[in-house]
Amino acid sequence: MKNLVKLCASLGVWLCLGCRPEAASLTETHASAIRDSVAAALDRFRDLGAAADWEAVGDFYSESPAFRFHENGELRYPTSADVRAALAEFPPGMRTETTYRDTEIEALGPGLALVHALFESTFSSDGGFEFSFGGAVTMLWAHETGGWRILNGHSSAPVSREGW
Repeated sequence: MKNLVKLCASLGVWLCLGCRPEAASLTETHASAIRDSVAAALDRFRDLGAAADWEAVGDFYSESPAFRFHENGELRYPTSADVRAALAEFPPGMRTETTYRDTEIEALGPGLALVHALFESTFSSDGGFEFSFGGAVTMLWAHETGGWRILNGHSSAPVSREGW
């Protein structure tokens, strides 16, 4: 378990420094298959939010002790259980429509992919509530026993600079 945490920490350092583990061990066919399957997982993740199936959305977050998700430069969810607890607090009928654009999926190695995208999300409910925001997201996806899971991520929304 300690070795897995060290491996994930090392990978995080490599990613932050702009280095990538050698993907040369992947054939283009394997890398393409990883990109396609991660793209399908990302689509399913988005569709479940639109369907307000928050329990299934929560299943996309890894149980690994190396899990972390940051928002706007701060650690927002230190564990996937924290993400699931936040999702469980949504009122009944709350759903989200998310559009990803300029999506890049990079196969880093067997069972590991990095996703970069710009996004726009609108949360809404049958009662007329609506809230929209957008920004950029980066996620490290790992292939686990149950399929692709988000191991690490960061999302950020632009800061208004009006009046500067």
